[in-house]
Amino acid sequence: YLLAQSRQSITLIFNGSPTIKRTVSRSLRHYSLGSPTPVHSHTKWVHGFPVKKIAFINNNTICYPCGNFVVFMNIEKEKKTVLRCMDGKVGSVATNIPFKVVAFSDQKFQPFIHIYNFPSLTKKAKLRGNAHLDYTLLEFNYSGIYLASFSEIPEHEVTLWDWKKNVILCRRSQPGLSVGQMTFNPKNWRQLCLSNTNYISVWNIERFNKDHYFKPKSVNLPTEDGTFIKEHVGLFSQGLKDPSYGPILPFSAVAGLVGTEAETFKPKDHFRPLLHPVVHCWNSTNELYVCCEEGHILLINGESLLVTILSPSPENYSKIKNINTMVMHTEGVFVSGHDGILYSINIKENKYTIKDHINLQTSVKNIVFSPDYTQILLQTENGSVFSYIFDEKPKLETILDASGGKIQAIDFVTFGNEYCMVRKFFLLYLEIGMACCPSAFSVAVGTTAGYVLFLDISNIKSPRVVHKILLTRSSIQHVFDQHGAFLIVGTSDKHIFLLSSKASEAFKIIGFTVVSGTILQITTVYNWETNMIQVMVLAESSENKKSKIEMFTLTDKVDERGKLKNELFARTLYEIDHPLSSAVLDFSCEKIFGFCSHVPYICIYGIPHKDSKNIVLKPEIKIPSKHYGTGMLYLSYHGQWLASIAKDGILTIRDSSNMEPFARIQCHSFQGNGIQSMIFSLDGQSILVNGQEDGALVCLKWKETKEFSQKKKILKEGIKILSRTIQYMMEENEKVPEISQLKQKEFSLDVEEMQKLFDEGEEEVERIKKETQMENLAKKYLCHLLKEECWHSMNVKGRSLKSFHSLLEVKNFPMKTRSPEELRELETVLQLRKTENTGYKLRKEIVELQPTILSKKVHDEEEDDEYDEEEEEKEKKEGNLPNYLLGSLSYELGIETNMLYNQLELHTREEKINQIILLKDIIYNIKIQFNKDFNSVYQQKEIEILRVNERNKNIQGIITELDIEEQIWQPVFEDSEKPERILFVEDHEIKVERILTPWEKEQAELAEKLERERLLLSQRDNARRRALMDMMGGVLEVRREDILRMVIPQPACMAKPDTLWNEEDKKQIKEYEKKVKDLNDEKEKYKRSLDAELRKIQNSIQETTQLFDDRLKTLFKSKMKCDNVIFQEELKIANLTFSLLLDEELQTREIELNDFLEKKKKEKVIITATFLLKCHHNLYSLKCSKPFTLCFFPHRGFKKEFTDLQSHLTDILHKLFKRRPRQLKPKQEEVPGPFGERKGSAQMQEEYFAEVMNAMEEMDNPNNMPEGLELPSWTHFCALRRTKIESEQRVKQKSLIMLEMQAFIRKRTEDDEKLQVDIEKICQEIYVFQEEKMNYQLNLTIQLLLTQGQVEVENYQFLLDFADSILINRVIIEDINSIIRFQGQKKVTRMIESKDVHKGIYQIEWEHKKMEMEMEDLNQKAWDIQMLFFSRDRQKFLNEPNYEILIGYHMAMMEQNIAIMDKTHKREVEAFKKLLKQLGKFVHQRELANYTLSCELQDELVTVNERREICNSLGSKLTYERIAKERYEAMLQQQKLTDISRSQAEEIVILEAEVERLRMKTFPALIQM
Repeated sequence: YLLAQSRQSITLIFNGSPTIKRTVSRSLRHYSLGSPTPVHSHTKWVHGFPVKKIAFINNNTICYPCGNFVVFMNIEKEKKTVLRCMDGKVGSVATNIPFKVVAFSDQKFQPFIHIYNFPSLTKKAKLRGNAHLDYTLLEFNYSGIYLASFSEIPEHEVTLWDWKKNVILCRRSQPGLSVGQMTFNPKNWRQLCLSNTNYISVWNIERFNKDHYFKPKSVNLPTEDGTFIKEHVGLFSQGLKDPSYGPILPFSAVAGLVGTEAETFKPKDHFRPLLHPVVHCWNSTNELYVCCEEGHILLINGESLLVTILSPSPENYSKIKNINTMVMHTEGVFVSGHDGILYSINIKENKYTIKDHINLQTSVKNIVFSPDYTQILLQTENGSVFSYIFDEKPKLETILDASGGKIQAIDFVTFGNEYCMVRKFFLLYLEIGMACCPSAFSVAVGTTAGYVLFLDISNIKSPRVVHKILLTRSSIQHVFDQHGAFLIVGTSDKHIFLLSSKASEAFKIIGFTVVSGTILQITTVYNWETNMIQVMVLAESSENKKSKIEMFTLTDKVDERGKLKNELFARTLYEIDHPLSSAVLDFSCEKIFGFCSHVPYICIYGIPHKDSKNIVLKPEIKIPSKHYGTGMLYLSYHGQWLASIAKDGILTIRDSSNMEPFARIQCHSFQGNGIQSMIFSLDGQSILVNGQEDGALVCLKWKETKEFSQKKKILKEGIKILSRTIQYMMEENEKVPEISQLKQKEFSLDVEEMQKLFDEGEEEVERIKKETQMENLAKKYLCHLLKEECWHSMNVKGRSLKSFHSLLEVKNFPMKTRSPEELRELETVLQLRKTENTGYKLRKEIVELQPTILSKKVHDEEEDDEYDEEEEEKEKKEGNLPNYLLGSLSYELGIETNMLYNQLELHTREEKINQIILLKDIIYNIKIQFNKDFNSVYQQKEIEILRVNERNKNIQGIITELDIEEQIWQPVFEDSEKPERILFVEDHEIKVERILTPWEKEQAELAEKLERERLLLSQRDNARRRALMDMMGGVLEVRREDILRMVIPQPACMAKPDTLWNEEDKKQIKEYEKKVKDLNDEKEKYKRSLDAELRKIQNSIQETTQLFDDRLKTLFKSKMKCDNVIFQEELKIANLTFSLLLDEELQTREIELNDFLEKKKKEKVIITATFLLKCHHNLYSLKCSKPFTLCFFPHRGFKKEFTDLQSHLTDILHKLFKRRPRQLKPKQEEVPGPFGERKGSAQMQEEYFAEVMNAMEEMDNPNNMPEGLELPSWTHFCALRRTKIESEQRVKQKSLIMLEMQAFIRKRTEDDEKLQVDIEKICQEIYVFQEEKMNYQLNLTIQLLLTQGQVEVENYQFLLDFADSILINRVIIEDINSIIRFQGQKKVTRMIESKDVHKGIYQIEWEHKKMEMEMEDLNQKAWDIQMLFFSRDRQKFLNEPNYEILIGYHMAMMEQNIAIMDKTHKREVEAFKKLLKQLGKFVHQRELANYTLSCELQDELVTVNERREICNSLGSKLTYERIAKERYEAMLQQQKLTDISRSQAEEIVILEAEVERLRMKTFPALIQM
């Protein structure tokens, strides 16, 4: 039985349960223990839950794929039967209820479709199509006659099969098609619906005789808001035009697409989110119900594909969302989805009501009705299956309960005692490890949170958690129990814990150890002699791609921290040069079996002795594993079998002594990533294999034979002895005292742990260093790219120039060096333009100077000189284009524009490209010219700053002498003016302490030492300096600048009081005061002179910098003008570029239309030549076939068959011959379900024909023979009547085929007419496009310069804030405006006068030219008169006085003749028309006669054929005379008809020639006289 609680659940399955049945077996060869006798094994059972959809095969049996098997389950008896796919994993499955067969596909390269009968499970058919990888969908039609398949990648093909004949009827590939659901219309097998979440389409199957064709049609889905959008026009234009930018082309032409992409292209802006169909089903009226993700339910007509959005009724105001499945029933539509509720929807017209039935509390994946529609199965997402029965009391039953998830770990659990042991399986649905105790009712389970759970399974119906231990914060990956003594736990953080497996010891933790890498596998070997457990750990090295193997002996000796002591459990570390995915230790502990992960080999490594220093293991034996992908190795409990598994799904068992494989079976497939794990039972009789992703658990069982019965007994006895030994060891182990635990204060420094932490810290530092280095390298590379692109590649670096006293800033034009290709292109274009200009001048000279050469007038030298000068000026003026046609102000900047094309002459693509190159050259020259001015101003600023710095030095000295506080204005260049400073880092910009290298530290210490020595030397006693300071004040000569520092020494008497002064003292004091006053006056004068000099210098700085600012303003105006011109030129380039782009779009559009037209023409040719001609030919062949020629036995020839009978008997037989069996009414059986019986039309016809033949047997009974008729005549009559009825039945069948063919021809004719309409539409589109293209090429876009003027603006554009405005009197403005108007009128008058003068000059020149031309005309006329030839007619014209009267007379005579000829011609035409009409009537009569004769001939041919068939069936022989006579008459009749048709054909040819001759006479004859 199955016990499931949640995703993390426990499942118990009994071995040999009566609910598991065996159906498929395969022989395995077993040569264990040196015995060559074969032993067979078979698949005992397969456990798994449906991943894909389930299906009914009959009313009580369901089937579903599970790995490499198809599982059949009887719901009533709860029995399972499995069918194994011999070619790998089972793909799609479909059931055929009428024929009781199941079809499934394998998932190998170039897969097959296998069809088996049920319940015999014999192969019915094996279909091979064009699929390369997999058939994703299979579906039988409702009657079961046809099978549809869909293969996705790479062919995306839908195929229709006649599976009984193993024939592909039709197939069609649509690249990119992805299908989630495929269903036949139950009422019409010729409709197939394919859908996914983005689209839904109906594929109609059309048949013509024996040929079948797919005709898919997509459904136009509504948008999410329920509205419908119009179909995208795609290739055809909308007829819109833009007068400024040319024709508006379709988006495909703008995108540059051609071909199929252009037809299906749709711009992003035109996409609107549509409804997403999830599931669909057919109803009984050939309509589709579709459920969408948004909760809408759609009704789609199967023929017109019109979509109707159904709305819920008022009582059901909410919609059902998240629907996964739906199915049709007589009571409505049943749906279910993520909420787990089964709904029934009753639909009436365009509204529906919803009713709830049951709630499963989990997501439902699929629902399906039984064939008798008495129960419905609900399949959940996790694989559970429930049955809901419709009775008076509806009930819900559980068929399959898959409450868990994917199977992660498997192990065997032993129940019972030493006398009776029953093997059962324990499965755990967790992403962790698990181990079952072989000697107790307990299971250890590791979790991802680091816990180990201990479960008590003494009560198998309710396992319970009895203990829980937290070992680590990382996940537990390996849990291993060895003989019930120890529990070994491996974690993801490289720790191995050792626990007691005894419940009496509360599963205590014994100790732990740390391995050197990530743990891949743990194996143990128990030594029965020493009672020691040897443990081997396979670890993966994080440093390199090598594997490490650590071996140690289990012990309970630990240190203070609970860590196992290495010196006590004999720990040994080995390395292997190549990576291993699995490794196991043999029972002798002398060798290791390893599975290589990079090469397909199994290697055997010898274990060196303990005293050996070799830690690198070399493979002694290498054996091909015959697997692909990474694999695992497992050793049986007796150590003699080595099992290997891999991603290929094959289980191989070898003899561990000689590595010879004796068993190999494919339990799973590589499509499901092979086998995840396997395990041997203790007795070796059963093998449990778990799939990686297919969800299948397979149990293999060895077949017992007589040859191995004795060996089996020996093995059982050995197992019993082994069990007793384990029990004894466990009892002895419980008596051992527990080891006392260490307290917290007793912990000491663990040197090994500290070294480990130090190593981890160093690794982290190295990792951070590497990451930092890589980040710095990435930043340096990005910096290098930016410098190369934005700095080093620039010929002129971008910089700015700021004014001294304002915020004005002027930037130069950054410029790159022009590449050699650009220079070559420019040179080529300039040379071309020079050539064109020279040619134009020469042509103009030829045209203008020709009259001057003909006149041959002689002018004076002065006049010639004046004329030459005027011509040169005129050429110079004409060489340049008018300013308004240039489209820019580049001529004002002195840039040459004479090489530019005239904007009115840019028609070709080459001219536009050349114009763009010339405009770019003009822009380049403008920038070069401005940059020169910018550089000169920049140099001036540098000079000004140097000057200001020099003057600031003087100002600083003056300020120091005056001892005043005044800031000095110091101009400097900013970073924007010297951008190269950004690339260098100054010392003051570094805010962190600089790290010096050892050499830099030594240099710094040396410099500091030298500075100290210098200071010490400077502080020594210097007598000369001391004397100078004492005697002269520190200077040898007093300068004027030092006057402010001069001080008059006070006389010594001033130290005495005033009363003690004498005359000499007073005299000295007066002199002192005078000197002080004079010194103060001098100081004051000097200060005033310094202050004046200071102001002068400051004014000078102000003036020079202001002059520079003025020049910078001029440069700014020049920059604005250059920018204006550059923008104008760039606008012209943009217009030309747009023109070139539009030319490309027009060219693409033309190619599009032509390709589409060719495509439609080819389709029309294919339909006309391939379909229509072939169809008409086949239809004609069918009409002329034997069943139609023998359709009716002529009743008038019936009596000829019975000429030897009496007339009344012949009449009776004739009446019996006309009689037919009474048509039996079909029995109206009540068929459950909405679609009626599952019988096809062909099957129903066969049953009806069989009933007719049965009724004919009753009519042919001799009891119904008329009296007086002999038995041979009655037998002959019955044979004739049976032959007639069979021919009538065949005619009916052929008539249906003919009607079907006619319908097919009618559809193809409609397609042909539709193609013709499309071709005409495309031709019209091409004509309109050519007109638009011509108009665009003639209508050029030019750029004109307009004089700036005043325009009227709207009120809302006026400024309303006048805070900074100035109020001016209106009179002043009006006076100024009047003066301006007066001056303007004067200028206009002068311009008109000048214009009139120029007009007069031009008029005189024109009159002069006119007179010269008239002179030439007169000269030419005189020459023509001299050379004139006079004919007789001309002489008559000149000599005859009444020439016009003579001409009129001749014309009147000619008109009379023409009238007479016209009347004669009309009479002849009327006569010929009458004759033609009579001949037409005669021809029509002949045609009718011919048609009558042909019909009679057809009837005669039918009669002859029927007679021949009757004679052949009866075996009677006709006389040769009658045959000869009939043939002679037929030949005469045929000859006569041939002669008549030949004569009529000759008459028709003659009449046609006469009609053509009469028709030609009506045309006027234009003969040159």
